[in-house]
Amino acid sequence: MKKIIICVLAMASILSATAQSSTSGKSEGIVSGSNGKTSVLVIPFETKMYLSDIDRDLGESNDLNFQDIKAKFRAALDREIFIALKPYYNPLSFYAIEPQEAKAELVYIYNSIGYKYEVVPKEEVVKKENTATKLLSKFKKKEKEDEYTKAGMSGGQIVSQVDNREKYMNTTLPNPKLLPNLNEKYRASHYIFINQLDIKRSADMRYVASEEQYKREIKVHYTIVDNTGKEVSSGAIKSRFPSNQNDMNKIIRIQFPLIAQRIVHNLLGPDAVNVE
Repeated sequence: MKKIIICVLAMASILSATAQSSTSGKSEGIVSGSNGKTSVLVIPFETKMYLSDIDRDLGESNDLNFQDIKAKFRAALDREIFIALKPYYNPLSFYAIEPQEAKAELVYIYNSIGYKYEVVPKEEVVKKENTATKLLSKFKKKEKEDEYTKAGMSGGQIVSQVDNREKYMNTTLPNPKLLPNLNEKYRASHYIFINQLDIKRSADMRYVASEEQYKREIKVHYTIVDNTGKEVSSGAIKSRFPSNQNDMNKIIRIQFPLIAQRIVHNLLGPDAVNVE
């Protein structure tokens, strides 16, 4: 029952925000509509692509089970990306259409895509700069110099390459019919795939000093493609929050807009006006 209530509230929120946008298959097309904006379809992460090691704490503090927590985070992330897109595009959300239709459409999409790990092109942590962050940057620079050992001989033994660079989950499009079908129905200029959501405790001892409070980390893996299948941007966006913060509404209210704005910024491109 709680899961149904969460989904209904999320749908109501998005329907209120979209007003004139729709993913019912009757969209205006990729040609700019009356507001001069093209459409962007947000594809939420597949439920199996949610990893968290703090759900027990969240469940106890918010009186929700694991499925409720996942559903709430999934809907909230979709909503915040929708809101961040609105000044620049006509955002389209599966939470704004009839649930059974949305479920069937998402099953088709999930069955048509693949996933692969790739090295994060650059670390994007949406967090205000402070002394601890600057100190962390120095550690990152040092780590980059020693991030892997090259293959070769050492003491008569074969040494294989060990690549410790951080990776993210990227989306692949093995089904050649997927985008043509989506284009015909939604006529979007771009598609934002949310590939995975991780919420974890940090095991990194570099944070033990002045960053002691930032012991948890949200990591959103994403891929953005245009309507031809060309990748526009992909990677992972991180946001850290205090280890004693278990209020889901507060986590969503503070962290998710920052992540959503960064994803939209990456869609707009490096020459775009700062959207944060």
